[in-house]
Amino acid sequence: MVALTVLLVAAIVGWVPAPPAAAHGALLYSDPAEDAVVEALPSRARLTFSDTVATIREITVVGPDGSVTNGAATSLGPEVSQTLWAGPDGEYLLEYFVVSADGHDVRGEVRFVVASRAAAAGNGGSEGGDVSASAAVTEEDKWWQRGRAAVLPVGLVLLGTVPALALMHRRRRAAAHPAER
Repeated sequence: MVALTVLLVAAIVGWVPAPPAAAHGALLYSDPAEDAVVEALPSRARLTFSDTVATIREITVVGPDGSVTNGAATSLGPEVSQTLWAGPDGEYLLEYFVVSADGHDVRGEVRFVVASRAAAAGNGGSEGGDVSASAAVTEEDKWWQRGRAAVLPVGLVLLGTVPALALMHRRRRAAAHPAER
């Protein structure tokens, strides 16, 4: 009975295709996050990927006055760090090009805005809204990005467990009451 349940769950899980993040490296989250509004340009940009980074091809951060990239980016496992110069308020574009441990290129971009409290107060808060509220949303987004990798496996286990338990219950009931067949 237990062997049948294990076999059923293994068959269901085995037929489900792997999610793209499991197949190739991908950006999981960044600091600053996509579409974040930060009070000041951080001294360092951080990127975390789903796989170990084998090679950093290029990391650039460009703002209103041009590049704010300071020196070469460094990596440790799946995390990449790039030191930044100070920069003015405005829109920034972080572009990345790395090679994951599986040999696949991972490219992309992260857009964010630097808006000091004085700048937000100066325009009446019409652009960018409340900087602290935006930061809170960004932290919530980071939590979701970290947790979403577990949703599919947990869901599949639950999806496979319910029919298996129903089948076990039906068989036990049939074995206990053979006349009801």
